[in-house]
Amino acid sequence: MKGKRLFTRTRLEALVILSAVAVYIWEGLRIPPFYSLPGVPGPTVFPVIIGSAMAAAAFWIMIFPGEQAEESKTSVDTGRRRTFLEKWQFYLMWALLIAYVLLLPRLGFIICSAVLLAAFFFLLGEKRRYFGVSVAVVFSLGIYFLFAKALQINLPMGILEIVLKP
Repeated sequence: MKGKRLFTRTRLEALVILSAVAVYIWEGLRIPPFYSLPGVPGPTVFPVIIGSAMAAAAFWIMIFPGEQAEESKTSVDTGRRRTFLEKWQFYLMWALLIAYVLLLPRLGFIICSAVLLAAFFFLLGEKRRYFGVSVAVVFSLGIYFLFAKALQINLPMGILEIVLKP
């Protein structure tokens, strides 16, 4: 019987996620109170809720990492371990998340979220381009207007500010 390793790739990824969540919650709690409206949950509520859920998921992965599937350990064609270049989708997704965070203030929530969601759909195997793009755009617009109109929480509009500002 194989002994379980304490430090696995899955646990390391969970630790990275947990670190990112800690920064996310810390930044969320630093939102100034002058954005709060009476009778409406303040802007710090959502980062704490989302961050708590992500932290719980990261802890779950750290405690119960599961077994890595054989298909992901080795290449299907050759039977050898997959190289860095063969895992390009994983690294591209992380690069897209970093670009999302950096470009969000300039390009705005709607554009950044639509591009990120569409890219994730395609990287995760969605073949219908029109479906992936349309779902990403509709979802981004829906979330934006839910926060902006219903919850009265401002999200960055970026270059769409001219079009969407009354």
